[in-house]
Amino acid sequence: MKKKLAKRVLAAGLAGLLGAGCLAGCSGGEAEKESASEESGGKIELRYATGDSGPAVEVQEEIVKAFNESQDEIEVKLETYGTAFDQKLAAAIGSKNAPDIVKMWNFPAYYESLVPLQDYIDTLEDKDDFYETLFNYADMNDNIYGMPIGFSTRAIYYNKDLTDAAGITVEDGWTMDDLKEYAKATTNGDVTGMYFYYNPDPYAFETQLWCNGGGWLEDDGTPVINSEANKEVIQYFHDMLYEDKSAYASNRNDDFGQAMGSGNYAFGESGKWFIESVKDAGVNLAIATMPAFDGGESMSVVHASFLSVTTDCKNQDAAWEFMKFYTSYDSVKTLCEIEMPVRQSVADDMGYLDDEQIAPFYEMLERSTSERPSLVKSAQWPEISAEIDAGLEAIFAEEDADIGAILDEVQSKAEGIIQ
Repeated sequence: MKKKLAKRVLAAGLAGLLGAGCLAGCSGGEAEKESASEESGGKIELRYATGDSGPAVEVQEEIVKAFNESQDEIEVKLETYGTAFDQKLAAAIGSKNAPDIVKMWNFPAYYESLVPLQDYIDTLEDKDDFYETLFNYADMNDNIYGMPIGFSTRAIYYNKDLTDAAGITVEDGWTMDDLKEYAKATTNGDVTGMYFYYNPDPYAFETQLWCNGGGWLEDDGTPVINSEANKEVIQYFHDMLYEDKSAYASNRNDDFGQAMGSGNYAFGESGKWFIESVKDAGVNLAIATMPAFDGGESMSVVHASFLSVTTDCKNQDAAWEFMKFYTSYDSVKTLCEIEMPVRQSVADDMGYLDDEQIAPFYEMLERSTSERPSLVKSAQWPEISAEIDAGLEAIFAEEDADIGAILDEVQSKAEGIIQ
């Protein structure tokens, strides 16, 4: 694993790179540009918008402040959109007054309003320090539209007290058959073996499909929703719910951390976000890599966030300088307060790769380099996902659901969407 521990700094000759012709602001009308230039003492003014709130904003403010103090050419101002992020960003794009830089993940919805960054990324001397898998999640039509700043893969949470009591030892390389047997063995009285959802998120559920060689869309965007591989996976979890009665079906909006923290469930599948809350509840928590189906591979989708530049930005070189600073070794280390490090060097230096509860999420990242999620395979993913969402709920909310017929119907609707 490569280690690049030197602090990333702004490129030498920044003023020359940006040029005198770039000293107007990056967005808004001419009067607004002149006003912004005066207010910032002649500096290039950039707007950076995030949908975060609370402590996450405080960390971003720290990085923005450090960048502004590190040089004299550029001034970045942080805009916090909170839960209204999509509404505000769409309105800003529509009025040609979008922020210059945005914290982004939903590339199907926004990529046409974003700047391809491949040429910039290729100039990074330490590009290999970033986990390769992450770039797959900002790739639309063979163009990369974001620099990764945080992520979580998915893995299995389990209550070690419950598995120990059942004589179970979970080992890396375990299988979905093992999970099914372990869920049965730990279902007893008030304890249910597996915490699951009757309305699983289609994006997250693709993890399970990949572990059986399936997926929602082909690489060219063709729907394969009713494939045999997908049917096998969905039947597997349906059987756990209704035949084995070793899984509990909750609503995906319920608090996973609270559920696993209750001590009433032996296993649950999620991202890294709930580790502290489960531990704080007093559960003897362990994390395992994803089990694979027979003939499949242990893989995971990635929940990743990025920095992107909007096409309204008039000074893309300046925006890139900020993005380089934001993804530098020191900044990524600062982001550890709210994000899993996207740099291998930081993850290693922070001890995450040796942490029994964090390392499995990095292992899943390494295992999943070859896959791109259906999210970035089609610009119509939001509409297709909505149909899959309804289909999954129809299947898992009913004991006598006709899985094949429901998936065939969703497949037909998806084909109609892409025509």
